[in-house]
Amino acid sequence: MKYPLLSLEHLHRLTDETGIIQHAKYHLPHRATGYTTDDNARALLAAVQLYQNGGGGEALELTEIYLAFLHYAQLPSGRFHNFMHYDRSWADQVGSEDSYGRALWALGATAAALAGQGGGALAREVFLKALPWVVRLQSPRAQAFSLLGLTEYLGVFTHEEPVKSGAATVVQKLVTAFHREATSDWPWFEDQLTYSNAILPAALFAAYRRLGGHELLDVAQRSLAFLARVSWRGNYFKLVGCHGWYIRGGKPADWDEQPEDAACVVLAYALAYRATGRKAYLRRAHAAFEWFLGRNARGEPLYNPTTGGCHDGLTATGVNANQGAESLLAFMLSHMQITALEEARGKVLTS
Repeated sequence: MKYPLLSLEHLHRLTDETGIIQHAKYHLPHRATGYTTDDNARALLAAVQLYQNGGGGEALELTEIYLAFLHYAQLPSGRFHNFMHYDRSWADQVGSEDSYGRALWALGATAAALAGQGGGALAREVFLKALPWVVRLQSPRAQAFSLLGLTEYLGVFTHEEPVKSGAATVVQKLVTAFHREATSDWPWFEDQLTYSNAILPAALFAAYRRLGGHELLDVAQRSLAFLARVSWRGNYFKLVGCHGWYIRGGKPADWDEQPEDAACVVLAYALAYRATGRKAYLRRAHAAFEWFLGRNARGEPLYNPTTGGCHDGLTATGVNANQGAESLLAFMLSHMQITALEEARGKVLTS
Protein backbone atom coordinates (compact mmCIF):
# COMPACT_ATOMS: atom_id res chain seq x y z
CA MET A 1 0.00 0.00 0.00
CA LYS A 2 1.31 3.45 -0.92
CA TYR A 3 1.26 5.82 2.04
CA PRO A 4 0.27 9.51 1.77
CA LEU A 5 2.81 12.23 2.42
CA LEU A 6 2.46 13.84 5.84
CA SER A 7 0.53 17.11 5.65
CA LEU A 8 0.62 19.89 8.26
CA GLU A 9 -2.47 21.62 6.85
CA HIS A 10 -4.89 20.45 9.54
CA LEU A 11 -2.36 20.91 12.34
CA HIS A 12 -2.07 24.58 11.36
CA ARG A 13 -5.86 24.84 11.02
CA LEU A 14 -6.40 23.70 14.63
CA THR A 15 -3.47 25.63 16.12
CA ASP A 16 -3.52 29.28 17.18
CA GLU A 17 -1.09 31.33 19.26
CA THR A 18 -2.31 29.64 22.47
CA GLY A 19 -2.08 26.01 21.40
CA ILE A 20 -4.04 23.35 19.59
CA ILE A 21 -7.82 23.46 19.92
CA GLN A 22 -9.29 20.26 21.29
CA HIS A 23 -12.15 19.42 18.93
CA ALA A 24 -13.36 20.14 15.42
CA LYS A 25 -16.81 20.47 13.91
CA TYR A 26 -16.28 18.56 10.72
CA HIS A 27 -12.81 19.87 9.82
CA LEU A 28 -13.11 23.34 11.35
CA PRO A 29 -11.80 24.18 14.84
CA HIS A 30 -14.59 24.00 17.43
CA ARG A 31 -13.36 26.90 19.54
CA ALA A 32 -16.02 26.47 22.23
CA THR A 33 -14.29 23.26 23.32
CA GLY A 34 -11.08 25.10 24.17
CA TYR A 35 -7.71 23.44 24.75
CA THR A 36 -6.27 20.57 26.79
CA THR A 37 -2.89 19.66 28.14
CA ASP A 38 -3.54 16.16 26.77
CA ASP A 39 -3.70 17.41 23.19
CA ASN A 40 -0.97 20.03 23.50
CA ALA A 41 1.34 17.35 24.89
CA ARG A 42 0.54 15.14 21.90
CA ALA A 43 1.09 18.11 19.61
CA LEU A 44 4.43 18.92 21.26
CA LEU A 45 5.55 15.33 20.76
CA ALA A 46 4.56 15.48 17.08
CA ALA A 47 6.14 18.88 16.48
CA VAL A 48 9.47 17.98 18.06
CA GLN A 49 9.59 14.79 15.99
CA LEU A 50 8.87 16.86 12.89
CA TYR A 51 11.76 19.12 13.87
CA GLN A 52 14.07 16.14 14.32
CA ASN A 53 13.01 14.89 10.89
CA GLY A 54 14.13 18.10 9.20
CA GLY A 55 11.01 20.23 9.63
CA GLY A 56 13.12 23.32 10.25
CA GLY A 57 11.72 26.65 11.40
CA GLU A 58 8.09 25.70 10.85
CA ALA A 59 8.35 22.69 13.14
CA LEU A 60 10.34 24.64 15.73
CA GLU A 61 7.72 27.39 15.81
CA LEU A 62 4.99 24.82 16.45
CA THR A 63 7.13 23.15 19.10
CA GLU A 64 7.49 26.43 20.96
CA ILE A 65 3.72 27.11 20.90
CA TYR A 66 2.89 23.75 22.48
CA LEU A 67 5.81 23.89 24.92
CA ALA A 68 4.70 27.33 26.09
CA PHE A 69 1.22 25.91 26.70
CA LEU A 70 2.59 23.15 28.95
CA HIS A 71 4.77 25.63 30.79
CA TYR A 72 1.71 27.78 31.48
CA ALA A 73 -0.35 24.72 32.45
CA GLN A 74 2.08 23.65 35.15
CA LEU A 75 0.94 24.30 38.72
CA PRO A 76 3.32 25.36 41.51
CA SER A 77 3.11 21.78 42.81
CA GLY A 78 4.54 20.42 39.55
CA ARG A 79 1.25 18.89 38.38
CA PHE A 80 -0.70 20.35 35.43
CA HIS A 81 -4.04 21.81 34.63
CA ASN A 82 -5.74 19.97 31.78
CA PHE A 83 -8.80 21.86 30.50
CA MET A 84 -8.58 25.47 29.32
CA HIS A 85 -11.50 27.52 28.03
CA TYR A 86 -11.10 29.37 24.74
CA ASP A 87 -10.67 32.62 26.72
CA ARG A 88 -7.53 31.09 28.31
CA SER A 89 -9.08 30.61 31.75
CA TRP A 90 -8.60 27.23 33.37
CA ALA A 91 -11.64 24.96 33.73
CA ASP A 92 -10.13 22.71 36.43
CA GLN A 93 -8.11 22.87 39.62
CA VAL A 94 -5.75 20.08 38.59
CA GLY A 95 -5.67 17.75 35.61
CA SER A 96 -5.93 13.99 35.42
CA GLU A 97 -3.06 11.58 35.94
CA ASP A 98 -3.21 10.83 32.20
CA SER A 99 -2.68 14.48 31.29
CA TYR A 100 0.30 14.55 33.66
CA GLY A 101 1.71 11.41 32.04
CA ARG A 102 1.30 12.73 28.51
CA ALA A 103 2.91 16.02 29.52
CA LEU A 104 5.89 14.22 31.06
CA TRP A 105 6.27 12.11 27.90
CA ALA A 106 6.30 15.15 25.62
CA LEU A 107 8.58 17.16 27.92
CA GLY A 108 11.10 14.34 28.27
CA ALA A 109 11.22 13.89 24.51
CA THR A 110 11.58 17.64 23.94
CA ALA A 111 14.29 18.09 26.57
CA ALA A 112 16.26 15.32 24.86
CA ALA A 113 15.64 16.43 21.28
CA LEU A 114 16.41 20.11 21.91
CA ALA A 115 19.24 19.66 24.40
CA GLY A 116 21.49 22.72 24.27
CA GLN A 117 18.71 24.98 22.97
CA GLY A 118 16.43 27.36 24.85
CA GLY A 119 13.35 25.26 24.23
CA GLY A 120 15.14 22.18 25.48
CA ALA A 121 16.20 23.98 28.65
CA LEU A 122 12.61 25.03 29.37
CA ALA A 123 11.28 21.53 28.67
CA ARG A 124 13.89 20.09 31.05
CA GLU A 125 13.00 22.61 33.75
CA VAL A 126 9.26 21.81 33.55
CA PHE A 127 10.00 18.07 33.34
CA LEU A 128 12.16 18.06 36.48
CA LYS A 129 9.64 20.14 38.40
CA ALA A 130 6.97 17.56 37.54
CA LEU A 131 9.17 14.52 38.16
CA PRO A 132 8.46 13.93 41.90
CA TRP A 133 4.84 13.07 41.12
CA VAL A 134 5.72 10.13 38.87
CA VAL A 135 6.16 7.66 41.72
CA ARG A 136 2.71 8.56 43.12
CA LEU A 137 0.76 7.67 39.97
CA GLN A 138 -1.94 5.02 40.36
CA SER A 139 -3.23 4.79 36.77
CA PRO A 140 -1.33 2.21 34.68
CA ARG A 141 -1.78 4.32 31.54
CA ALA A 142 -0.45 7.43 33.25
CA GLN A 143 2.50 5.36 34.43
CA ALA A 144 3.09 4.16 30.86
CA PHE A 145 2.87 7.64 29.32
CA SER A 146 5.31 8.90 31.95
CA LEU A 147 7.69 6.00 31.44
CA LEU A 148 7.96 6.83 27.75
CA GLY A 149 9.03 10.36 28.72
CA LEU A 150 11.52 9.11 31.29
CA THR A 151 13.16 6.76 28.78
CA GLU A 152 13.34 9.50 26.13
CA TYR A 153 14.97 11.84 28.65
CA LEU A 154 17.49 9.20 29.77
CA GLY A 155 18.57 8.74 26.18
CA VAL A 156 20.44 12.05 26.47
CA PHE A 157 20.70 12.76 30.21
CA THR A 158 21.99 9.32 31.08
CA HIS A 159 23.30 9.84 34.60
CA GLU A 160 20.45 11.62 36.42
CA GLU A 161 19.71 9.30 39.32
CA PRO A 162 16.27 10.73 40.27
CA VAL A 163 15.05 10.06 36.72
CA LYS A 164 16.56 6.57 36.64
CA SER A 165 15.04 5.83 40.03
CA GLY A 166 11.64 7.12 38.91
CA ALA A 167 11.76 4.96 35.79
CA ALA A 168 12.68 1.86 37.84
CA THR A 169 9.80 2.51 40.23
CA VAL A 170 7.27 2.90 37.43
CA VAL A 171 8.53 -0.23 35.69
CA GLN A 172 8.17 -2.22 38.89
CA LYS A 173 4.62 -0.96 39.41
CA LEU A 174 3.59 -2.02 35.91
CA VAL A 175 5.25 -5.43 36.17
CA THR A 176 3.69 -5.98 39.60
CA ALA A 177 0.25 -5.04 38.29
CA PHE A 178 0.67 -7.53 35.45
CA HIS A 179 1.62 -10.39 37.75
CA ARG A 180 -1.20 -9.52 40.16
CA GLU A 181 -3.94 -9.55 37.50
CA ALA A 182 -2.65 -11.91 34.80
CA THR A 183 -4.04 -15.40 34.29
CA SER A 184 -3.31 -17.95 31.59
CA ASP A 185 -6.25 -16.73 29.49
CA TRP A 186 -6.03 -13.06 30.49
CA PRO A 187 -2.36 -11.98 30.59
CA TRP A 188 -3.02 -8.31 31.24
CA PHE A 189 -2.44 -5.51 33.79
CA GLU A 190 -6.13 -4.98 34.67
CA ASP A 191 -9.42 -6.85 34.52
CA GLN A 192 -10.52 -4.83 31.50
CA LEU A 193 -9.33 -3.40 28.19
CA THR A 194 -10.36 0.21 27.71
CA TYR A 195 -8.50 3.02 25.90
CA SER A 196 -4.87 3.34 24.79
CA ASN A 197 -4.34 -0.30 25.74
CA ALA A 198 -1.17 -0.88 23.74
CA ILE A 199 0.61 2.00 25.47
CA LEU A 200 1.30 -0.40 28.38
CA PRO A 201 3.45 -2.91 26.47
CA ALA A 202 4.85 -0.02 24.40
CA ALA A 203 6.25 1.65 27.51
CA LEU A 204 7.79 -1.61 28.70
CA PHE A 205 9.49 -2.22 25.36
CA ALA A 206 10.89 1.33 25.52
CA ALA A 207 12.10 0.78 29.09
CA TYR A 208 13.67 -2.56 28.13
CA ARG A 209 15.71 -0.86 25.42
CA ARG A 210 16.96 1.68 27.97
CA LEU A 211 17.17 -0.35 31.18
CA GLY A 212 17.31 -4.00 30.12
CA GLY A 213 15.79 -6.86 32.11
CA HIS A 214 14.43 -10.23 30.92
CA GLU A 215 11.25 -9.99 33.03
CA LEU A 216 10.47 -6.60 31.52
CA LEU A 217 10.73 -7.96 27.99
CA ASP A 218 8.68 -11.03 28.89
CA VAL A 219 5.77 -8.97 30.25
CA ALA A 220 5.90 -6.63 27.25
CA GLN A 221 5.75 -9.54 24.80
CA ARG A 222 3.05 -11.49 26.62
CA SER A 223 0.76 -8.49 27.01
CA LEU A 224 1.19 -7.43 23.38
CA ALA A 225 0.47 -10.99 22.24
CA PHE A 226 -2.76 -10.90 24.29
CA LEU A 227 -3.85 -7.69 22.58
CA ALA A 228 -3.20 -9.31 19.21
CA ARG A 229 -5.30 -12.30 20.22
CA VAL A 230 -8.15 -9.97 21.07
CA SER A 231 -7.95 -7.60 18.11
CA TRP A 232 -6.18 -9.21 15.14
CA ARG A 233 -8.58 -10.52 12.51
CA GLY A 234 -6.10 -12.24 10.22
CA ASN A 235 -5.53 -9.24 7.97
CA TYR A 236 -6.54 -6.18 9.98
CA PHE A 237 -6.96 -4.88 13.51
CA LYS A 238 -10.44 -4.70 15.06
CA LEU A 239 -9.86 -2.42 18.04
CA VAL A 240 -11.86 -2.63 21.28
CA GLY A 241 -14.76 -0.18 20.96
CA CYS A 242 -15.22 2.67 23.42
CA HIS A 243 -18.94 1.91 23.80
CA GLY A 244 -18.61 -0.79 26.43
CA TRP A 245 -14.89 -1.68 26.26
CA TYR A 246 -13.94 -5.28 27.09
CA ILE A 247 -14.48 -6.50 30.64
CA ARG A 248 -12.91 -9.83 31.58
CA GLY A 249 -15.56 -12.50 31.21
CA GLY A 250 -17.53 -10.46 28.68
CA LYS A 251 -17.14 -9.65 25.01
CA PRO A 252 -15.24 -6.79 23.33
CA ALA A 253 -17.42 -3.84 22.36
CA ASP A 254 -17.54 -3.52 18.57
CA TRP A 255 -17.79 0.27 18.20
CA ASP A 256 -16.52 3.01 18.21
CA GLU A 257 -12.88 2.30 17.36
CA GLN A 258 -10.58 5.21 18.18
CA PRO A 259 -7.54 6.57 16.28
CA GLU A 260 -5.73 7.06 19.59
CA ASP A 261 -5.92 3.31 20.19
CA ALA A 262 -4.58 2.54 16.72
CA ALA A 263 -1.66 4.91 17.31
CA CYS A 264 -0.76 3.09 20.52
CA VAL A 265 -0.76 -0.21 18.62
CA VAL A 266 1.56 1.26 15.97
CA LEU A 267 3.90 2.51 18.67
CA ALA A 268 3.88 -0.78 20.58
CA TYR A 269 4.81 -2.83 17.52
CA ALA A 270 7.39 -0.28 16.38
CA LEU A 271 9.10 -0.41 19.79
CA ALA A 272 8.78 -4.20 19.90
CA TYR A 273 10.55 -4.41 16.55
CA ARG A 274 13.28 -2.04 17.69
CA ALA A 275 13.75 -4.07 20.88
CA THR A 276 13.83 -7.53 19.28
CA GLY A 277 14.38 -7.16 15.53
CA ARG A 278 11.50 -9.58 14.86
CA LYS A 279 10.02 -8.91 11.41
CA ALA A 280 6.58 -10.09 12.55
CA TYR A 281 6.43 -7.00 14.76
CA LEU A 282 7.36 -4.78 11.82
CA ARG A 283 4.55 -6.27 9.71
CA ARG A 284 2.04 -5.68 12.50
CA ALA A 285 3.21 -2.07 12.89
CA HIS A 286 2.41 -1.49 9.23
CA ALA A 287 -0.95 -3.24 9.55
CA ALA A 288 -1.86 -1.05 12.52
CA PHE A 289 -0.93 2.09 10.61
CA GLU A 290 -2.97 0.95 7.63
CA TRP A 291 -6.04 0.88 9.92
CA PHE A 292 -6.04 4.66 9.33
CA LEU A 293 -6.02 4.09 5.56
CA GLY A 294 -8.91 1.64 5.32
CA ARG A 295 -7.43 -1.68 6.44
CA ASN A 296 -10.10 -2.03 9.11
CA ALA A 297 -13.45 -3.65 9.83
CA ARG A 298 -15.37 -1.34 7.51
CA GLY A 299 -12.76 -0.89 4.80
CA GLU A 300 -13.04 2.89 5.19
CA PRO A 301 -10.11 5.31 5.58
CA LEU A 302 -10.05 7.63 8.58
CA TYR A 303 -7.28 9.80 7.16
CA ASN A 304 -8.79 12.55 5.01
CA PRO A 305 -6.41 13.64 2.23
CA THR A 306 -8.60 16.62 1.33
CA THR A 307 -8.27 18.29 4.75
CA GLY A 308 -5.11 16.62 6.01
CA GLY A 309 -7.11 15.59 9.09
CA CYS A 310 -8.18 12.29 10.60
CA HIS A 311 -11.76 11.35 11.45
CA ASP A 312 -12.58 10.90 15.12
CA GLY A 313 -13.63 7.27 15.09
CA LEU A 314 -14.84 4.24 13.20
CA THR A 315 -18.51 3.59 13.97
CA ALA A 316 -21.04 0.95 12.96
CA THR A 317 -22.25 3.24 10.17
CA GLY A 318 -18.92 4.66 8.98
CA VAL A 319 -16.38 7.25 10.04
CA ASN A 320 -17.16 10.03 12.49
CA ALA A 321 -17.50 13.25 10.46
CA ASN A 322 -15.44 15.36 12.89
CA GLN A 323 -11.65 15.66 12.70
CA GLY A 324 -10.28 16.79 16.04
CA ALA A 325 -6.81 17.18 17.51
CA GLU A 326 -6.46 13.79 19.21
CA SER A 327 -7.25 11.91 16.01
CA LEU A 328 -5.03 14.08 13.83
CA LEU A 329 -2.08 13.66 16.19
CA ALA A 330 -2.64 9.91 16.44
CA PHE A 331 -2.29 9.71 12.67
CA MET A 332 0.71 12.04 12.52
CA LEU A 333 2.64 10.25 15.25
CA SER A 334 1.89 6.89 13.65
CA HIS A 335 2.98 8.14 10.24
CA MET A 336 6.30 9.32 11.69
CA GLN A 337 6.83 6.00 13.51
CA ILE A 338 6.40 4.04 10.28
CA THR A 339 8.59 6.46 8.33
CA ALA A 340 11.34 6.18 10.95
CA LEU A 341 11.15 2.38 10.88
CA GLU A 342 11.50 2.27 7.12
CA GLU A 343 14.41 4.72 7.15
CA ALA A 344 16.15 2.62 9.80
CA ARG A 345 15.57 -0.56 7.79
CA GLY A 346 16.96 1.13 4.69
CA LYS A 347 20.15 2.04 6.53
CA VAL A 348 20.58 -1.54 7.72
CA LEU A 349 19.95 -2.98 4.28
CA THR A 350 22.39 -0.62 2.56
CA SER A 351 25.14 -0.62 5.19
